[in-house]
Amino acid sequence: MEKYMDMEILREREERKKEKYKSLEEGYYIAGQVVRFSRKKVMERFYMFLPDCMKIMPEQMARIKYPSEFRPQEILTTADLSVNLGFTVFSKQFGAEEMEELAKRMRSAIKRDHPDYAFDECIKIEESGGYCFSFRSHAMDSDIYNGMLAVQMDRYAVLANFNCPYTEREQWEEPVMLMWKTMEPLERKGDVER
Repeated sequence: MEKYMDMEILREREERKKEKYKSLEEGYYIAGQVVRFSRKKVMERFYMFLPDCMKIMPEQMARIKYPSEFRPQEILTTADLSVNLGFTVFSKQFGAEEMEELAKRMRSAIKRDHPDYAFDECIKIEESGGYCFSFRSHAMDSDIYNGMLAVQMDRYAVLANFNCPYTEREQWEEPVMLMWKTMEPLERKGDVER
């Protein structure tokens, strides 16, 4: 009976933390810890809120984890390398309808190469003007949750990707969407970059 009570108390504590920490400003309770976020400059091209626990993945690790030459230009990762955010910036401007088409083409290309992956539909993120989709892929010993984003940031087209163990998908989905909503160019009309 006492063991059951202890489990209930622990479960209640976890639920309280999930309720308390569920915003980028306060942090998110993810995988047993509070993940804090702050607004940061990415690749000297744009700002967005990012997890404070993520650091740039060393190049030698990036080559192993992402063996393709088409890996993201900059990859942020957690200490255990299990949660990753990648960014690639192109010096090309696209119209809003072209960004939607780009996201849909990325989704179609991945789906064509991996018909066994489970995909969500492509949706628009009003706040940043980007288009995103997600899918479930397979790894050697587990499944992976992947999110992809195509967005225009000032003079640059940005492709962003996110991945984490599929078992953590529900904990990361909302914070990732909120992070992508906070993306903004370095210079806004009337702003001066300092």
